[in-house]
Amino acid sequence: MIKAVSLALIGAGNRGAGIFGQYALEMPHRTKFITVVEPDAAKRKAFAARHNIPESKCFDSISAFFAAPPKGIEGVIIATLEDQRIEPIMKSMEQGWDILVEKPLCTNKEELIKLYDATKNYGKILIVCHQMRLSPIYRTIKSLIDSGDYGDIVCVQHSENLSWHHMAHSFVRGFFNNDSLTPMLLAKSCHDMDMLTYLLGKAVKVASFGSLKYFRKENCPKGAPKFCLDGCPHYQSCPYHVMKIYFDHDTDPAYIRQMGVVEDKEHLLELMKKNRFGKCVFQTDNNVVDNQTVQIEFEGDVHASFTMCGHNGIGRRMTKISMTNGEIDYDGISGDIKTYRFEPRLDSAIKVVAKGTHGGGDRAIMDNFIDAIVTRDKSILLTPIQNSLEGHLLVFAAEESRKNGKVVGIREFEKQTRASLFGKNKR
Repeated sequence: MIKAVSLALIGAGNRGAGIFGQYALEMPHRTKFITVVEPDAAKRKAFAARHNIPESKCFDSISAFFAAPPKGIEGVIIATLEDQRIEPIMKSMEQGWDILVEKPLCTNKEELIKLYDATKNYGKILIVCHQMRLSPIYRTIKSLIDSGDYGDIVCVQHSENLSWHHMAHSFVRGFFNNDSLTPMLLAKSCHDMDMLTYLLGKAVKVASFGSLKYFRKENCPKGAPKFCLDGCPHYQSCPYHVMKIYFDHDTDPAYIRQMGVVEDKEHLLELMKKNRFGKCVFQTDNNVVDNQTVQIEFEGDVHASFTMCGHNGIGRRMTKISMTNGEIDYDGISGDIKTYRFEPRLDSAIKVVAKGTHGGGDRAIMDNFIDAIVTRDKSILLTPIQNSLEGHLLVFAAEESRKNGKVVGIREFEKQTRASLFGKNKR
């Protein structure tokens, strides 16, 4: 009988508990969590109860955990806040554990370079949760490109279209609403930049434009209180009122998980009166863009355009790849991949079955991680940390372009970052 892989979880929030933790509950023959690190007592206790973790193996801080880590840990999943991932990565490497870390790896270009250098020769498994590479949709697209039937890539049009309520929840009211932690491109579209580098290779230069157009204080309707539940007179006309987003029958459970342990609807109602998710969308401390475009030139004279917008009826990605002997077109609403080959002429439609969160990518990356631990075959990994440099670097360079209104050369951007760290160009 194959023994389930024993894991530690650092960060039992929305992703930690709701995605990685849920995988262990659904696949107990493959993996189990034997210890948890989480500063929020309610989250920590709830996770421990669901996974039968004794109190002696529950920790309220990273420092306490690494001071005396329990025996038997084979791997660790790091799902802390974005600016708290460097320390547990480095300390987990000292322990010699296999590691899966949430994206993004860090919140600035200097930390990225330091992390890239520090992990270059790590002998164990160390992967980043860029699950788009493993989703059935983009694995199929990659196989179509690699088949050679459609020639070489000329250009790519790709977009991430956030639903209006996702934009409001995560990037206006939520934890990712201020670029003091993460700009929008890093928080939401790090997946997309990684996926483009996965399909197209190294970027040469980038230009980006974006703004916060709508969710601004000057657009606040007259008489709106700071919190929706304080008697907002615009309830009927405002789609962002909390009663319409958080108390609907199809409310995304991830929205609720981000608020901590919510007991019932009455408890949720009380939280909405005072927490950040109960605020008027025009009266928060948000400053991240609600629309952005990124124009990228890759090696080999391949060009890509990326658009992120937070004002859409349905959240979905759309990808169109124009090639020398055909076209590959993914429609995120229908879920179909349509291909058009020029010669010999052939048009076809592929229906990809992609169940679960992130188009099946969350389950796939956990399967990939556990498979690699069990087999010790690192060749099956699609998201090793060393492959994440390019996508992250592209994000930071695009933000440099957006803020300063200039085209940014990627390699020069990396050299300058290294020079600021080490006093010389180094890679």
